[in-house]
This record gives sequence, C-alpha cells and structure tokens, in this order.
Amino acid sequence: MSCTSGYQENAMERLAQTNENTELWWDANPLIYETWCARFLEAAPEEVREPLKQQLRRLWGEEQDPGDWVFKGVTTNPPLTKAVFDYLKDEGLSLMLEIHRRCPFLNAGEIAWEAYKEVCRKGARRYMPLFESSGYRYGFVCAQVDPRLYQNTAEMVRQALELWNLEANMMIKLPATRAGIAAIYLLTAMGVPTNATFSFTLPQIMAVARAVSAGRELGEKLGTNYSRWRSVITFMIGRFEDAETFREQAGQKGIQLTEELKRWAGIALAKKAHRLLKEQGYPGKLLIASSRVGPVVEGRRYIWHIEQLAGGELVYTMNPELIHDFMLLYFDRPLARRIEEPVPGAALEQLLQVPYFVRAYLEDGIPEEEFEILEPFATAYQQFSKAMTDIEAYAQGILSM
Repeated sequence: MSCTSGYQENAMERLAQTNENTELWWDANPLIYETWCARFLEAAPEEVREPLKQQLRRLWGEEQDPGDWVFKGVTTNPPLTKAVFDYLKDEGLSLMLEIHRRCPFLNAGEIAWEAYKEVCRKGARRYMPLFESSGYRYGFVCAQVDPRLYQNTAEMVRQALELWNLEANMMIKLPATRAGIAAIYLLTAMGVPTNATFSFTLPQIMAVARAVSAGRELGEKLGTNYSRWRSVITFMIGRFEDAETFREQAGQKGIQLTEELKRWAGIALAKKAHRLLKEQGYPGKLLIASSRVGPVVEGRRYIWHIEQLAGGELVYTMNPELIHDFMLLYFDRPLARRIEEPVPGAALEQLLQVPYFVRAYLEDGIPEEEFEILEPFATAYQQFSKAMTDIEAYAQGILSM
C-alpha cells in the first residue's frame, strides 16, 4: 500500500460522492468514536497512519462544521449499546451506580433499561448539531426497542415512544416481524421516525414500505407534523447470505456457494429492493447493514457489498471494523456508480435454482407470519437478546455490590 493514495478525498468521502443522495452512517454509538479512532491508528501500517489520522477527523468531529461531517446519521442496537459498556467500562459502571443511587427501588432489569436509554440519549446529543443545521434532514440516531418484544405490538409502541421522547433526533428501530410492522405503521401515523431492522428478504422490505406509506397517509389525514420524520428500511445483507440453509440448499442443487456467489445473492436482492422502492414511491431509503468483506478475486480483496451498490439513493451503515477494512483496502482504489449495473446472468441463473434465495428475492415469496421464523432472524434475535441480558447482568452486579 502506498503512503499516498493519489486522491484528495478518503474512500468514505469518495463513496458518498457517487450520488448526492447516498448517505454514510456510523454503526456504533458515537460515544466510542474517539476510542475507536485511537485503536484504529495504533493498528494501522505506519506509512499510512498520518494520512488516515487526517481522514478520520473528516468523518466526524465535534470541532468540525456539522455540514462537513461524512457521517450523516447513526445506527445502534443492543450489541452496539453493550459495546459502550465494554469500551468505556468506568463510565458505564458510574452510570449504573448513579441510577441505582437516585432510584434504589429499581430492579436490575429496570436499571439496565434506564442505562440503555441514557447511553442512547448521550449518543444522540452528539449528532444534534447536524440534525438542527440540516433542517432535520440528517443527524438521526437510531435506538432499538428491546428485541425480546418482537411479538408484542403494543409494548413495542410504548417503548418506542419512550425512546423517541429522549431527544428530537431519535429514530426508533423495530423488527420487521408481523407485530413489528404493525408497530411501524402506528408510529409512522404519529410522526415517529423509524428504522425497520431484522430485515433479510424482499418480502419483508416491501411489507414495511407498504406499512410506512399507509401510516404516512393516515398521519397526513390526522394532521401529523412530518417535518422531523424519516423512514429507513434496513437490509441485513451479510446476515441474509450467511444462513446455513442457503449453503445446504445450494449443495442439494449441486451448486457450490462460493464467496463470490454469496455476495452476488445479497447484491441482487439489494439492487432489486432499491429499484422497487423508488418505483413505488416509498417515502424513505433502503439502508444497507451487516456488510461483509469479500470476495477475493485474483488475489485481491474487495468489499462488493459497498462497491457494487455504489451510487444508490440509499444509506450505508458501517461498523468500525468495516470502516477500518474499507478505508485501508480502498485507500488508493477508485469507486464508481454501479447500482444500476445488473448482476451477472450466470450468477443469477444459479441463485434462482436455490429455494432460500428465490423466496427472499420474490416480492411475495414469504408470508408475513414466517418473517420471524427465518434462520437469519433467529440468529440475530439470539445475539441481540443476549446483549440485553448482558446489560442486565451488569446491573445485577451493581445490586450485588
């Protein structure tokens, strides 16, 4: 890797420039940004450390003009919120101790929830300058309802309103399950910004889009104020591809699910969703999450999840690990608009032989009652629920002191 890239802008800036409506979001709580930057630079090759330092300052910084921030918003979730307690152990401990001191009658679950909310609120405050200076277009920070509520519409709505009231730039993440989509419809009618998560298939994406459009229509009839409202629908592209069911069914058809073919599967679905959402007038954006590094082609590593979707009117949310890899791998590589380029016919022909892909790729391939029994949903649910349980365990430790 050369110590100079030949580009004035870093890879993140060049990606954003592929379409004026492309947005890059930080996939972690803003509270850990400085700690992550320090670790990134410490681990980076010495010859690129100084230019990377300058580039990281341009992504986000409280001392910078908010209009110049590369990151236009933030996604968080229970594992990312738990990471705040892992990264900033002393601060997390102090926060829970203070909550317990103020409200000694709270149990461990209640202390954990109050701490969860406070971490989300503090993170949102850091993006308030962008929210206000952009006229409420950018600067949203996502906070997720407890994933264990995925079947309880009423409780998800109650918790969503509780989170939304923390800061004006809060966007609420809810699962793309049948109950979650009903909650999104109701919240949209009330003017609450939402992000549909746990979404791995086109049927889920389109079901959410219909609910948002219907909720917006109802809200407008009721006189709801939408001046501070936004909607995004997350496609967890890597989690969709990682399902063991996908590999098994491909094998049953005599198809080797290579890294390249897996990547084309997620990219094909993302491109189709992007096109359909635009054609059908969905009042929001597709958000690409859980992107993976790969494939390796002729000895060179790529990040096709980013590169092959460049130029779309969409949001990329990128976790610290992905940003690290992307900025290093594309330090001196070009990025061009590719969102309209079709997936190779040979790859799509193979994928359309695999039932797992076909059901996810067709608009009506999966009924709503099956959204919550999909393999990637089960995997994500277990991980996210465990994070909530871990935060509660921290709180239980406070009570045991």
